[in-house]
Amino acid sequence: MSEEVEKSVNSEADGQAATETPAVQPKEGEGKRKKGMSGGLKRLLTGLALLSVMLFFLLYLRTICVHAFDIIGMFFVVMGGLEMYKALKSGGHNVMLAPLIVFFVTVYPLFFVLQWLNTRYGATTNGAEGILLATAVSACTALGIFTFRHEHSLTDLGLTILNIVYPGVFVAMIMAINLYAGNLLAILLLLAVPLASDAGAYYVGSKFGKRKLCPTISPKKSVEGLYGGVIGALIAGAAVMLLFDVFHVMDSIDPNGLHALSDKWWLRVLLYVVLSVLVMIAGMVGDLVASWIKRQVGIKDYGKIFPGHGGVMDRMDSVIFAMPAVYVFFTIYNAVAHVAP
Repeated sequence: MSEEVEKSVNSEADGQAATETPAVQPKEGEGKRKKGMSGGLKRLLTGLALLSVMLFFLLYLRTICVHAFDIIGMFFVVMGGLEMYKALKSGGHNVMLAPLIVFFVTVYPLFFVLQWLNTRYGATTNGAEGILLATAVSACTALGIFTFRHEHSLTDLGLTILNIVYPGVFVAMIMAINLYAGNLLAILLLLAVPLASDAGAYYVGSKFGKRKLCPTISPKKSVEGLYGGVIGALIAGAAVMLLFDVFHVMDSIDPNGLHALSDKWWLRVLLYVVLSVLVMIAGMVGDLVASWIKRQVGIKDYGKIFPGHGGVMDRMDSVIFAMPAVYVFFTIYNAVAHVAP
């Protein structure tokens, strides 16, 4: 009798579970879709906010004072440097913080003073030499700590100096670009080309990507995506050329800056093609470098300051690596075209 009751109870429970389970079970992938939509929306809003801030500094505050954009530059110098410092520490490296702080404190005053001396008295110097001096002072600080405190290995010393150079020196070059190495034209190329290149690489790679580009570093990148990135970079370069060299839309916004690369149409097109491809390649390498460092230290993101994007190093890795390339290009261009800094 007890066995029959037990079977009856068990059969009722099984039947009830069979009828109730489908009613409360969520549809397959529903939770993931909601999470993805939330993350995508957060990423979109963050991207729009960043773009708005950048355009406000570039298209409005820059007309009042050209040094206003240096605020953006120093923000990325400090945040990028601290994110790399934390990443290296999380990887088990005893890197030094004091030399990095010395760089933060000295780089802009030295840059500004040397640039002012050049403008005011025609001194044979410019702001870029201030960045070099700040790097030297910071490196000397690191060497002093390494020599007299005996708490750091040679590897720690090397990584400390690396932290000062990348991203510190790389990002600090945006201040020199802002003032005389390409001006607003170069800054817009730095922003537009990596964005368009990433979009082109993503679209072409997701549709037609078959051959892996760097599978050990970034398995999702493909050779076909690289071709799409080149197309996107050229489109962005053409848009900047139309704004500056053809229609001269930016003349009133940047009256003292570089307005056109050349009066000859064939040379103009050639220079923009070279610049666009240069920025695209440097940005792609920068993306791979930042990804490989993250793999080496075992982190997913460098920071969380930008919701949906990670940190400054996650969001600006392509731009950061392209800054030295753009600075070198326009330094050579200024010398050839006899453009005074």
